[in-house]
Amino acid sequence: MALAATHALAFAVEAWLVWAVGRWGFGLGGAPVAGWALALACGAAAITLWGRFAAPRSVRRLRGGALLSFKIAAFAAGAAATLQTYGAIPAAGYLILSLAQLVLALRLGAL
Repeated sequence: MALAATHALAFAVEAWLVWAVGRWGFGLGGAPVAGWALALACGAAAITLWGRFAAPRSVRRLRGGALLSFKIAAFAAGAAATLQTYGAIPAAGYLILSLAQLVLALRLGAL
């Protein structure tokens, strides 16, 4: 039950990371076309980095402290993007959920 909960929470915070970074990129573009291009580029960059270094089936998946550091940095970037786009309360909520997921995953050996 706890393992299923950590996987569900991991999916949620990872999906929000991609959304928040993409939405932040959209806000950087002045014109709609530039906004969409930046949203796609930022979202694609987040997906690519996560897929290469943190995805469970990646051949280049980081291990141990390096993986934990990468995830903390990625979630911090997601919180910063959320802060810029939606404000302090959603950013704090996201950061709390992200860190709770990491703690739960560490305790269950499912990082």
